[in-house]
Amino acid sequence: MRPDIVELPAQSSQPRPEVLVVGVGGAGRHMAAQMPGSKLTVCLEGDAGIPGHRQVLLRKGEVTVARTSSATALHVSDLPWKNRLVEAVGRPDVLFQFSGLGGETGSFIAPLITELAHYSTMTFTSVCLPFSVEGSNRRAMAKEGLARLKAASHMVAVYANDPLIKLAPNLPLGKAFGVMDQIMLSLPTDLCQCLTAEAIPLLKENLGRRELRAGIGYGMGLEKERLAVEDALTSPWFPSAEFQPDTALMLVSLEKEDRTGLDDCIKEMSGRLKVRKLLVASRVDQSLGRRVKVSLLLGYKF
Repeated sequence: MRPDIVELPAQSSQPRPEVLVVGVGGAGRHMAAQMPGSKLTVCLEGDAGIPGHRQVLLRKGEVTVARTSSATALHVSDLPWKNRLVEAVGRPDVLFQFSGLGGETGSFIAPLITELAHYSTMTFTSVCLPFSVEGSNRRAMAKEGLARLKAASHMVAVYANDPLIKLAPNLPLGKAFGVMDQIMLSLPTDLCQCLTAEAIPLLKENLGRRELRAGIGYGMGLEKERLAVEDALTSPWFPSAEFQPDTALMLVSLEKEDRTGLDDCIKEMSGRLKVRKLLVASRVDQSLGRRVKVSLLLGYKF
């Protein structure tokens, strides 16, 4: 059974959605700096922000309060640092958030930001999980933070660090993290360029309250669409076959407007992916040359 195809509206009579990119902690700050648009960094006192952009500095004790307090209690509180966060985030149409989980700042401030975001804001959070060898405390903290994020953020894309060992076994750790940064940035960047006001409710309805896993593929040559789809489906971040997604988002990047190329990607993906609904959008990226890029998000209800 093939999925229902829903193409996200490419044209809009409304203004482009206002986007805010938030980086939490050191890892989040580094990734947010590479995204287009208005940026906000949230980190501990003493950490550097993104030059030319806004920053909220927190004391360690304030992070502890965020960890030990319920979302309801913080919502109604009049804590000065919480009010600074709410004011800094404002009411954008879309909030893209980046964070590492495992430390206190990322694990508990990133969920708090989504909990405090205005109800009209679509929140999309990308997080990386610690390596298994980093210890049980960091893994437990990451698990707790991820549970809060999934309850508060419309969409949460999860990237475990462990697959990096298979993806880039011979790279030094610093360069391997650079590979992870580029992978985590790729899909939000592509989505940001495809967004229209009409697309936002479709994304909320069909991908909301799910844990998302990403795959990216490239294809070249006579069968570039098929190759790009196959490449995207081999992502090391997809879980084992016993877990099945129910919804997916495919973003197709092409050198120029090409309806035939887009249709070929839709046909290939529809024949391979067993989901209820497949959301589709496309964008032009002249830097691709003759290649096709497929960015894929699979939505799971774990």
